[in-house]
Amino acid sequence: MPLHTRTANSWRSACIAIALFTILLTLPSFAQITPLGDSYTNGASPTKNYGSATTLGVDGASQITYIQFNLASIPSGASITQATLKLYVNSVTAAGSFNVDYVNSAWSEGTIDWNNAPSLGTTIASSVPVVTADKNQYLLINVTSALQAWLNGSETNNGIALVANGSTNLTFDSKENTTTSHPAEIDVVFTSGDGTITGVETPSGSGLQGGGTSGSLNLSLLTSCSSGQILEWSGSAWACTTVKGTGTVTSVGSGLGLTGGPITTSGTLSIDTTKLPLLASGNIFTNNNTFNVNSGAPILALNNTGTGDGIDLAAPGGTGVNVVGSQYGIQATGTIEGGVFTGTGTYGAGVVGLAPQASGFGLGVVGETYSSGPLAYGVEGVANASSGTPVGVYGYGYNPFSIGVWGQNGDESGTGGSFTGRVASGVWGDGGTDRNVGVIGTTDDSTAGYFINNSPDGYDTLLAEAESNQSDPFVAIDDATGAICYIDPNGNLNCSGSKNAVVPVDGGTRTVAMSAIESPKNWFEDFGSAQLTNGAAVVALDPEFTQTVNTSEEYQVFLTPYGDCKGLYVSNRTANSFEVHELGGGSASLSFGYRITALRRSYENVRFADHTHDLDSLKRMRERMHANHAQPRPHHPATKALPVRELEAAPLALHPTK
Repeated sequence: MPLHTRTANSWRSACIAIALFTILLTLPSFAQITPLGDSYTNGASPTKNYGSATTLGVDGASQITYIQFNLASIPSGASITQATLKLYVNSVTAAGSFNVDYVNSAWSEGTIDWNNAPSLGTTIASSVPVVTADKNQYLLINVTSALQAWLNGSETNNGIALVANGSTNLTFDSKENTTTSHPAEIDVVFTSGDGTITGVETPSGSGLQGGGTSGSLNLSLLTSCSSGQILEWSGSAWACTTVKGTGTVTSVGSGLGLTGGPITTSGTLSIDTTKLPLLASGNIFTNNNTFNVNSGAPILALNNTGTGDGIDLAAPGGTGVNVVGSQYGIQATGTIEGGVFTGTGTYGAGVVGLAPQASGFGLGVVGETYSSGPLAYGVEGVANASSGTPVGVYGYGYNPFSIGVWGQNGDESGTGGSFTGRVASGVWGDGGTDRNVGVIGTTDDSTAGYFINNSPDGYDTLLAEAESNQSDPFVAIDDATGAICYIDPNGNLNCSGSKNAVVPVDGGTRTVAMSAIESPKNWFEDFGSAQLTNGAAVVALDPEFTQTVNTSEEYQVFLTPYGDCKGLYVSNRTANSFEVHELGGGSASLSFGYRITALRRSYENVRFADHTHDLDSLKRMRERMHANHAQPRPHHPATKALPVRELEAAPLALHPTK
């Protein structure tokens, strides 16, 4: 191989660093806060609650509006420039004015009425004018001082009250109004700066110089480097460095496996045949050798005589074959029994591995993969037989604590390795189509499947996922009793037995079952207590509970008075509340408990749901499974003793060094 020397062209490069600018620039910010609750009270109906009303009444004769805002969204320490209360006028019966007052005590939108209304505090804005032309318009009221007082704690945020002056009579939109959808709101303007750049820094390691805190600022590259040096990024900072890689080649020597050097002007390098093997001759390798190719087989061994082995390896104190492949570690085809073979008889096997020691820990086949590629297999077994009972991978444990199939994903410490982007599996079983089974575990007097999860991140020990809306994600059957429990595609848990909570009693010495109440329809329940005042009460339904049930359908309420009265009855059941009254027009004031049952939303018409044929396909599959289980199991060939590898350590110690 001729080689001619020549003078290398000199080169240089330059790097430009960008400094870290510390620029403090703040501009005004804005926020809109909508009501947490709004209602009004009416002296003409002192016990009636108007929390669900679509308008808010303000009447000098008898109506006061209450509005409260949740200020949790305003950042702590924010500086408030201005706060404006916006009220949308729904109607003006009599023009005039009203006041905006503080509210001195807590109240609830669902329970406030004239009789239990909170007391009012000082006035925030007085004599706010209202004219007839304000209908369908917004009124804007400055409440900056009130918002600042709520935020700094000098006033408790119990909301505001709108109180009419004289004969003024008007209404505002409430947050429940879906016609115009203009609830009250507070528009907030707050800021924490004046929009000024306070400084430009050029810290050490930035590669720049200049900057400052005032006046006209200039930035430039460092000029402290010596002649011929450049700025170079070290991984953490910019620094001066001498340019590398210039010079002239004056001589080429001959390294290991080559002859012909040194060459100073021109010449030829050749392979040293005393150090490299000759392909046409037999060679003896005394050290470890690695064959690495991009495609094809790294080692191809052919024996055309028909009487010998393609590869015959013996390693009394180590591993006979240790193969790493991106697709197959070992791909073997043959008709003779052995560690790796294929057969055409009753039980043909792609891989047979035996560990026949009578005790201790033995592994017949160990398949491991550390690849981070799209799909890597430690052991892949494929059975293409069109009849009989084809099995891709079959594992059988003969002796105590022997393992038929062992699958592990991760590094030698068992912590999961560095595989990212896809799901890595210790054992993967794919049944394909035609009602096959991905993984089968059978046992005559032991546990068929045993799963242990040591994940620090909360992964499931057993995850059953159905990717078809016709498949049950989980089924459990007891063959001895016929008892069954399964989860259907709709997420329903269906069991032939009872559904219990097992709880401790007698100081934990015993556990007992508390059974769930069953019903032909899907009922959800809620419980609570309320106060009867002057013989009447309005009970608001929990808004989260009403999202789970259909209160437009008839629901049931059961009452228990906690005191002496003539009895209680329920009236005016609406989608959001119901009323309770004392029998016979009584006027007792006492507390009472209630229990409400309502139909689960989207299940209103389900009664005695028919599940007769849910498990027909499972029954057919179990018949096939029992037929397969009755067939004899293949055992290792008794006519030939296979090599045995003595395993003296625990499974996690078997992993080869990566």
